Amino acid sequence: MRQFLRGLNPSCKFVSLMVVTLTLAFVHDPAVNAIVFLVSLLLTLCSGADLKRVLLLYLPILLVAAGAFMTGYRYSTNGDLPSNLTSVLVSDTRIGNGLIFATRVLVYASIGFLFAFTTDRIQLVRSFEKQLHLPQLFAYGLLAAWGIFPQMMQEYRRTRAAFKARGLRVLPFSPAVLKPLLVKSVRWSEALAVAMESKGFDGHGERSSYEAPTVRTVDKVMLVLLCLVFPVVVVLLTRVF
Repeated sequence: MRQFLRGLNPSCKFVSLMVVTLTLAFVHDPAVNAIVFLVSLLLTLCSGADLKRVLLLYLPILLVAAGAFMTGYRYSTNGDLPSNLTSVLVSDTRIGNGLIFATRVLVYASIGFLFAFTTDRIQLVRSFEKQLHLPQLFAYGLLAAWGIFPQMMQEYRRTRAAFKARGLRVLPFSPAVLKPLLVKSVRWSEALAVAMESKGFDGHGERSSYEAPTVRTVDKVMLVLLCLVFPVVVVLLTRVF
C-alpha cells in the first residue's frame, strides 16, 4: 500500500483530491465527512507515515474541530441558545450542526495530510510541469527554492547559536535573527540564478526529462472514481438519507 500510494501520479492525485474537497464543500452531512476522514486517516497510516508525527499534527486540528463544534452547536440555524442542561442534551439540531462544522475541519485536514505524506515534492513539481503544463520558470523556481531551504535552516541555527555563544537571548523570530538570514537568502538566490543561466536553463526552451512522470492506467482509474463516481455517490447518499 505504501508504494502504491506514493507511486500515483502527483497531478492526478492533486486533481482527484481537489474534486473530493470541492464536493464535500457542498455536502452538509457529518456521516459522509466522518467516513472520508476515517478513510483518509487509514490511508495516511498505511502509507508508512510516522504514527507519532501524525498524532502531533492532528492535535491542533482536534482542538480546532472541538472549537468548531462548539461554535456550530451554540449558533445553530434556529438562533436560540441552550438555557439548561436538558436543552443541551435533547437539541439534535444543535448537535448535528456542530458535527457538520467539526467533521468538515477534520476531513479537510485529513485530505491535506494524505496528499502531503504520500507525495514527493520534487515529483510533484515535475508532474505539474508535464501534466498540468506549469511554466518551466515557475517549476525551476520551486525546485531551486526547495534546494535552498535546507541551507536557510542551517544558517538560522548558526545565527541563533552565535547569539547564544555571546550570552544574548533573542526570540525565534527576532529581526536580529531573520535579517542575516534574509541577506544570505538573497545572495544564494542570485548565485543560483547566475549558475542556472550559465548552464543553459531558461523559462522557454524545450528540454527533455530523465524520468518524466507518466499517467498510468491506475491513475486514470483514480481520476474516474474520485472525480466522477464519488460526487455521484455522495449526492445519491445525501438524497436517500
